[in-house]
Amino acid sequence: MTSTKLALLAGVACLCALGSGLSGWAGALGIATVALLVLLCWLGLAGSGRPSIVSLAMLAVFGAGLCAVIVMAYRLHDPSGHLTTVGGLPAGTAMLVYGLPLAGSIAGILYGLRFDREILPEASQRQFLKRFGKR
Repeated sequence: MTSTKLALLAGVACLCALGSGLSGWAGALGIATVALLVLLCWLGLAGSGRPSIVSLAMLAVFGAGLCAVIVMAYRLHDPSGHLTTVGGLPAGTAMLVYGLPLAGSIAGILYGLRFDREILPEASQRQFLKRFGKR
């Protein structure tokens, strides 16, 4: 998929997130936000050349994991029922507080492992340093 199409899809996801947020649909806002994050990551990978299957699979797992955390937090939040706590927080809040940093940490580690191969390979790094290193 070309960068223009990915940017267009990211714009549509941004509008969906904005619309669902303004209308009060919390679940749709969460899913649209995850879609926007995944599309922007994909756009970044596509900008550096052709991303590998490993990177696209990691991106898909990251997006699915974030969606699962949001769906579980949405499902566990029951204001009218019995209060279930996890780690001293209501269950829905605990999923967000404990799950989102874990997903972000995994994404950061995977990004660090793949950076030198796909985001800024050694040849591109030398070219970058040659062009901007003396400024």
